[in-house]
Amino acid sequence: MPASVASPATTASTVDVPQPGRYVVPGPPPRPRSQLVATGFAIAAGAMAIAGALGHYMARRHASGMDPGHEWLAGHSVPSPQLVYALITLLVSVVTAHWAVWASGRGERGHTWVGMAITLVMGFAFFNMVMFSLNRMEIELGSGEWANLAFAVTGLSLAILIVGMFYLGLMTLRSLGGGVGRDRSTPLGSAVFFWDFAVLAWAATWYVVYVVK
Repeated sequence: MPASVASPATTASTVDVPQPGRYVVPGPPPRPRSQLVATGFAIAAGAMAIAGALGHYMARRHASGMDPGHEWLAGHSVPSPQLVYALITLLVSVVTAHWAVWASGRGERGHTWVGMAITLVMGFAFFNMVMFSLNRMEIELGSGEWANLAFAVTGLSLAILIVGMFYLGLMTLRSLGGGVGRDRSTPLGSAVFFWDFAVLAWAATWYVVYVVK
């Protein structure tokens, strides 16, 4: 009598063959998106802070009843070209940051590191241009309400950008240790996600404080 042969369905149900992209380690699978979620909460907190600062600035601006020219600016002159160039530099850094994330997802280490290096260089160039512009404006605390509010709102936006630069730098160092690939690019993508928010926060600050005034 011929021996019974197990059907393919029975074999498939008893043998667990690892599939590409699946976790094969025992225990519960890790949660690679937890960092992205935490970054989202940080962005929400930062968005509320920058929205509150800009809202207070606009409320005080309208309550003053002053002309948006020399009275409100208290004689300060805004170097518009330099601040526009600084914003363009940040926008370029966003493009290179997303290029690095795209390359990381494809496992291309060289492109990832070059993209992040250019992003960080653009960030430092932005801070150099903004500091040059603020020094030309000679903003001093106590010299007027506009100077006080502009100093506070600008400082908050720059602080968010500094945090973003630090975050990008840490995740860049992590990628040097092998944190690239389809399943390993989430931390770098989280840092770039925060950088997008930081650039958007600066763009809003630039428009409200230095364009609309």
